[in-house]
Amino acid sequence: MKLTQNILVPTDFSPSSMLAIDAACILAQQNEAKITLVHVMDPTPLTVGAPGLGTMTEPEIEPEVEAKVHAELTRIRDEKLADFEHVKTALVISRNAADGIVHYAVKEGADMIVMATHGRSGLAHFLIGSVAENVVRHAECPVLTLRSKLGE
Repeated sequence: MKLTQNILVPTDFSPSSMLAIDAACILAQQNEAKITLVHVMDPTPLTVGAPGLGTMTEPEIEPEVEAKVHAELTRIRDEKLADFEHVKTALVISRNAADGIVHYAVKEGADMIVMATHGRSGLAHFLIGSVAENVVRHAECPVLTLRSKLGE
């Protein structure tokens, strides 16, 4: 019996998320699973304003930024996942990273999510929240989280 057949690995390109990719590789090798490497971007417009001047908004992700994300996903796929036959990369646009990961996992039929945590605590955790914690709470499949202090 295989533990998993379709592993989703979210990445923010941090050193911690590279460790999660390594762990996903081990699981994928042991279970002959496919891997989907995904990055979530927030499309929320940046708003800059001054009293009386109104606001300027940038409603879309810049094409150059999108191209850089795809290039980085491709680089990681080529460097870390070259031995795997079934690897997919994706850029997900979502206002909330955890929601984007959970919804994409359902869409792709992922039966496991492997992701890193940054190990924030205290005020940083309160202010920023935890994407991994929210994914664990809302995902329909098992979530393997790997805590690392590399990204701190």
